[in-house]
Amino acid sequence: MAKILHIADVHLDSPFSLLDPQKSQARRNELRGTFTSAMMYAKMEKYDIVIIAGDLFDCEFVTRETMDLITSQFAANPDCKFVIAPGNHDFYSSASPYSKTKFPENVYIFTSETLTCFRFDDIGVDVYGYAFTGEKMEKNPLAAAIYVDRDRINILAAHADIYSKAYCPVGVEDIVRGAYDYAALGHIHNGGDIQKSGNTYYAYSGSLEGGSFGECGLKGAIICDAAWIGGKKQLKFKARRFCTRRYEKLDVDISGAVSGKEVIAKVRRAATENGYGNDTLLRVRLLGNIPVSADIRADKITAEDIGVYYLEVRDCSAPLLDYEELKNDISIRGAFFRELLPQLESEDDAVRARASKALHYGLAALSGDDIVDF
Repeated sequence: MAKILHIADVHLDSPFSLLDPQKSQARRNELRGTFTSAMMYAKMEKYDIVIIAGDLFDCEFVTRETMDLITSQFAANPDCKFVIAPGNHDFYSSASPYSKTKFPENVYIFTSETLTCFRFDDIGVDVYGYAFTGEKMEKNPLAAAIYVDRDRINILAAHADIYSKAYCPVGVEDIVRGAYDYAALGHIHNGGDIQKSGNTYYAYSGSLEGGSFGECGLKGAIICDAAWIGGKKQLKFKARRFCTRRYEKLDVDISGAVSGKEVIAKVRRAATENGYGNDTLLRVRLLGNIPVSADIRADKITAEDIGVYYLEVRDCSAPLLDYEELKNDISIRGAFFRELLPQLESEDDAVRARASKALHYGLAALSGDDIVDF
């Protein structure tokens, strides 16, 4: 049996843009730790092959510290074969770390946009793949016909978006035509379920760590156990979490709340119910209608208040008002409301939120109330 660990889109040295610069630096360090954990797992569980399907690095310029970490992890597991298919972020070139670094002998790197193969006779596995040599590939590396050895386990390591064909014109039909047993894909960070077309399985492992709020959920790797049973190939798959943190987004209805304490209680309850804790970077959107006199101070709510690692709050709540009454109000209150009405009814959350805030503060000021968090 061949044990294969499929990872992709690690993006080491990624900048991690967060509102808190200290948390951004911490995330960069945690990403190195997550990569190390995956490599240690491969060693402890005696994996035969680790496939890295592109974007191991975030760009072609990599710190010496990161390169030392990578090469030391590969060298620490000499019985495992590390196969790398450079992607659009870490493309292979004469100036890239892939060509300038001396890697251990158990590291195999595709260096051409032409499909090539690494044959591992000791475990009966052939790994096909190609490399980006720039930020985009114009030609389809899988266009030419190939003839795989059906008496071996045939794996494709590929960095491509097989659904939109952006960056690299490779589609599902190309993978199926190649008759690979498994296509280990990279480029789509949110991963997905194992798919099958014809006799070929294919999947995106997703990133090891989410990099933004566009990459929510648990992240990790795909485990593939490939074996011959009763004269037939049998492949089994499962996903494994490796991420230290997770990005999540949460809508919370705060209708009727009049204070920050009430809002915190509602948000904390919703976060707890969803299983979000100290491993979570959470973006909350506050929805619902609240009294004009409410003082919720959404910008003062902290990650510690909610019990998460990192928090962003977007207040999209609206003042609890009688819109029909305000539309017909002939005073300055009505004129103010009618001026804001197109923005209050906007389909854009940000525009609607700003208008709601303006209405909240404006009506409070016209009523002579204190505006404590203006």
